[in-house]
Amino acid sequence: MSKPISMKSILTLLTAFVLIFSACKSARNVSGPEFRDISDVRLLETGVLKTTVGANMIYYNPNNFGLQLTSARGDVYIDNAYFGSFSMDQETQVKKRSEFVLPVTIKIDNIGAIKNHTDIYNKKEALVRIEGRAFVKKSGFSKEIPIKYEQKQDIDRLRAIVTR
Repeated sequence: MSKPISMKSILTLLTAFVLIFSACKSARNVSGPEFRDISDVRLLETGVLKTTVGANMIYYNPNNFGLQLTSARGDVYIDNAYFGSFSMDQETQVKKRSEFVLPVTIKIDNIGAIKNHTDIYNKKEALVRIEGRAFVKKSGFSKEIPIKYEQKQDIDRLRAIVTR
């Protein structure tokens, strides 16, 4: 003879279903981060073909919830010319509707930087474009979100890196 299902079991199952559904819904509605600034730029390694720079990229989380950023990768373009790539492999906790700092490694393509050096050196500002992907986790669910940024920027800091 089968045991009757109690009201408590039904309520527990319904509560678990609602929690899982709401976590799935919020993970599906993740907005991409908004780029704000780059700070603490430092030279890590210089090579013939590639220069490695460390920097802190400052972003804003427009979402009404916090999440965990597990990794991020992408490319950096200056005046639509490839400048290098960035990566972030350190997990970062991101609070809701707040700025957060991503410690990134930027690998600069020296050949491209030298080729575009005179253009960069003679300008006060240039169009900086960042395209990539971020991987986030919320409530055990993972999602890949796009990183897109394009805006004219003062390139004094960039000029300092290129001319070293």
